[in-house]
Amino acid sequence: MNKYFSTKVSIFVFAFPALLLFTLFCVYPLLPEIWMSLHKHDGFRNLGFVGLNNYKEVILSPSFWTAHKNTYLIVAISLLLGLPLSMMLSLFMDAQTPKFRRFFKTVAMFPAILSVTVVSQIWLAFYEPNWGLFNAILNSLGLSSWTHSWLTEKKTVMPSIGLTFLWQYIGLNAMLFYTGIKTIPKSYYEAALIDGANFFQVSLRITIPLLQNVIKYVLILSTLGSMAFYSHVRVMTAGGPGDQSRTVIYQMYYTAFDTSEFGKGTAIAVIFILECLLISFFIQRFVAREKLEF
Repeated sequence: MNKYFSTKVSIFVFAFPALLLFTLFCVYPLLPEIWMSLHKHDGFRNLGFVGLNNYKEVILSPSFWTAHKNTYLIVAISLLLGLPLSMMLSLFMDAQTPKFRRFFKTVAMFPAILSVTVVSQIWLAFYEPNWGLFNAILNSLGLSSWTHSWLTEKKTVMPSIGLTFLWQYIGLNAMLFYTGIKTIPKSYYEAALIDGANFFQVSLRITIPLLQNVIKYVLILSTLGSMAFYSHVRVMTAGGPGDQSRTVIYQMYYTAFDTSEFGKGTAIAVIFILECLLISFFIQRFVAREKLEF
């Protein structure tokens, strides 16, 4: 019995500093924001308690749901296109000779280390409707009917920004997968080689199943990173045309700083935090539940 309680006490003693720091820097700063979300506030003055009215007005706003649709479109692009492409790129890098592997590592990481502003400006030039790269290529191929004003049309603006985001971070995810691949014991691959397995069989039967913990980490990182999508929108379209490219974070910024409705802005922030916590919980609960030991 004494051993049991002493173990519990030891766990508490060692965990307490981390819990204290987490509470001070993560939990406590949220409390004033939750309190502000229950008030009418212009950023300087508290104009009175309104209860849940801010949440009601936010949820009933069409712009709020447009922002959610755009945000989850970016999440879908990141997960359904970005993660498979990142995995394929990591497998491709692993199959190269050391010399080419170093080259591909550099190429893969280069977009991720660039400033969002730089990347956005590059892709703004690509999307320019009169002399941009994409329309120029389509015109040269005789596909003028396929040209668009990519960032000012409702149907193309979010996929266009999503492609920019995908290009910038696909290499980073590939490097995370590649790092995970390097932790898999070589004996598994040697046994598969003896059995006559080819590259695709090894990838599907050994590499990908043994990367489930890394896949889980990258899934959380990509999902929450896509949920927090803001900078590219700010630089490339400023939320336009109209409100058609606003994401949840941009809608929060716009509501708080452009319209000076900080109460509603913090209400959006609280809703956003709850959504992120819920998504993280489901990923932790249902993805890669088995503990792997090599």
